[in-house]
Amino acid sequence: MTRRIQPRPLLEFLERPSAIDQGRRQLIRASGFATGRLGLPIFLVWVMTASSFYLFAVAVLTVDLLDEFGLSRTAIGLIGAVNTMVGAVTAPWSGRVTDRIGPRSAALVVMGLSGASMAVMALSPNAVVLTLAAVIGGLPQGWGNPATNALIAERVPAGARGTVTGIKQSGVQFGIFLSGLTLPTLALWIGWRGAIWVYAAFFWIGILVVLTLPRDTLRASETENVAQSQPVNAGVGKEPVPPWIWRLTLYALLAGTVGGASSRFFPLWAHEVVGLSVAEAGLLVAVGGLLGIVARIAAGKVAEALIPPARLLRMLAVVGAVYCLTLALTPTVGAWLPWPSTILQAVGIGAWNAVAMLAIIMVVPLHMAGRASGIVMLGFLSGLSFGSPLAGFVVDQVGSYQPVWIGCLILALVAASSLGRHEPKPSVSSTPAAAS
Repeated sequence: MTRRIQPRPLLEFLERPSAIDQGRRQLIRASGFATGRLGLPIFLVWVMTASSFYLFAVAVLTVDLLDEFGLSRTAIGLIGAVNTMVGAVTAPWSGRVTDRIGPRSAALVVMGLSGASMAVMALSPNAVVLTLAAVIGGLPQGWGNPATNALIAERVPAGARGTVTGIKQSGVQFGIFLSGLTLPTLALWIGWRGAIWVYAAFFWIGILVVLTLPRDTLRASETENVAQSQPVNAGVGKEPVPPWIWRLTLYALLAGTVGGASSRFFPLWAHEVVGLSVAEAGLLVAVGGLLGIVARIAAGKVAEALIPPARLLRMLAVVGAVYCLTLALTPTVGAWLPWPSTILQAVGIGAWNAVAMLAIIMVVPLHMAGRASGIVMLGFLSGLSFGSPLAGFVVDQVGSYQPVWIGCLILALVAASSLGRHEPKPSVSSTPAAAS
């Protein structure tokens, strides 16, 4: 008599223990990589770089894509919008799934999908398949922050979260740095498709690193009161998030619109208007990304130790408005202006995300960190989805980038006023390490 094997849901499969987990944990204890003070932040940066890399690749390789597929700027913007809209729509769902299956399993999915989006992009014979790659890449786009925020909330003690969150969020800026520094050169050596294959392999290698992480477990000594009254997986999606999260979501929507409009066509603007070569425009992007790494790490530390998150977010939005003003003034002032203005870009456009993610970790209870992150990412990625094609359409119709920069300036100032004057109250259950 044969025994019938009952099918098991995917989420249950991801939750069940692995037969070789013990061996992996012994490897971790020997190496200390993914659990050490250095290893975990590096891993978080890797995940965040992978989750958003598709957008950077499209931005840096815009000239190649225009030549290859004969696309307009509006079409390039729409392809980017598809990527971010998929991330926006799925971010709340991915946040709930993260709260159920745990951040380790979620990170595994993020790395796999990121590599898959790069592979499909490299194989694209036309714009339709290129858009399919955008859809695949949109899933990790919305999943990266819920997965990594939940990982920090679970495994990093209070007092260190500001620094770790800043380092983690610098993964996005590191992706900008990598794309701007390496993709133009790789495209010259092995073609733009070969350059994309390099990063597909890089992200798939990250899957092996994820598999060395220990399975998700709350430290009982640090979360006893939470574990007894509210298990991490209990009631997911039922308890409302704190009201301030919706204000933060509005801020993220506006900041995403500014980021999508100002950043997506920045390399092309530097090439067409400022007169830089493709390699020089890529270097300008890389410099901004490198400065953004420093800005995000510093902003996370400042938000936890010196300036409350809401106040710091308002300040960063004003800096972003000044950055947009420098872009509008470049044709008048001179081609040198974009280089020093990358500092303003790193602080005003790039650093807010680290502060926002830290605010989520501080404000919401531990068991809903993934869901709250997904809601905020819905706002942010919706803004990216709207800002990019709108900017491309305006440039195609008007023949100038100036209306885009002025519009971004206005939206940044609106974002500065969207959070109100009151600081959110930290959640006791969001700081388990402090409870001990």
